[in-house]
Amino acid sequence: MILHQLIAAAAPADAVTSQALAWRRLLADHGTGGRIYAEHVHPDLAGEVEHLDRFRAADDPDARVLLRHSIGSRAVEAALTVPRERLALLYHNITPAPLLAAHQPGLARLCQEGRDALPALARAVRGAIADSGYNAAELERAGFPAPRVVPLLLDVADRSGSRTDVSAPRVVSVGRVVPSKRLEEAIRAVALLAHRRPDVNLELIGSWDGFERYRDALERFARAAGVQDAVHLRGRVGDRERDAAYDRAAVYLCTSAHEGFCAPLVEAMARGLPVVAHDAGAVAETLGGAGLVVPAGDAALTAEAIEAVCDDAGLRAGLRARAGARLGRLAPAAVAPRVLAAVREVFG
Repeated sequence: MILHQLIAAAAPADAVTSQALAWRRLLADHGTGGRIYAEHVHPDLAGEVEHLDRFRAADDPDARVLLRHSIGSRAVEAALTVPRERLALLYHNITPAPLLAAHQPGLARLCQEGRDALPALARAVRGAIADSGYNAAELERAGFPAPRVVPLLLDVADRSGSRTDVSAPRVVSVGRVVPSKRLEEAIRAVALLAHRRPDVNLELIGSWDGFERYRDALERFARAAGVQDAVHLRGRVGDRERDAAYDRAAVYLCTSAHEGFCAPLVEAMARGLPVVAHDAGAVAETLGGAGLVVPAGDAALTAEAIEAVCDDAGLRAGLRARAGARLGRLAPAAVAPRVLAAVREVFG
């Protein structure tokens, strides 16, 4: 079988691109070739991903096509040229437009277009895959019957054995600095905790490209809360600097308002870092009981959860043990057979 994958954009370290490449490697190892096509291709991936303009459904009449749906793009239009018996969809979830509209109306419009396309895609594909039960439920509401659920295919080797335990109130969050991450809630929790623990420290690691106004708003919020010296927006960093931030932290904090599958939580668990997270989207599902999940927007309870992890060595050890079990269920050896089975099932 040949399986081509269509994505909106291909960029180094982009989550959707990384998954498309990981699936292609896995499928190639099991005798299934195929190409990846994207509407926008970063120059660094010119040899790995082809431009969408080169895709023609009629060129490979026996090939199957998988649309990785994450935003409105011409990849959707290209997918709709493929006969239904050869087309399937993988849903990575799309950020609700209102979470981005105030800062990036153009991006919010593309998100809305992506969500609006779901009913038409439900009629156009022979099967669908979602990378969480939360995403599958969204697909079912849009008219997709019984989507298969397959977690992300990630490198989740458990590195917690080499970790030095940290009890100081050092908090880290990794991911794009965008409004849907609700990082002001992280700052709010740190400000409350600072009344009891003046040595609290928060590192926010991730790109804010296109969201500079949001970054500036976070800095103003930290100053107004009196914790400007405790909050550090690091921006985009390399793997070594990110890993160093994991190592010096005591807690990983996630305050996202919406997640279809939260890969940074898996990365934090793999580093042996206890997780405190707001209950939103697929966050609790991603953790699978291996973190402290608190109600979204409850800064006081978030601060208490952070402090509890810092002060209680037994709690930290228990969370790491549960994280180890969860990592086993998300390891490539466990997920790869589910990927292969899902591909067989959706294409027959």
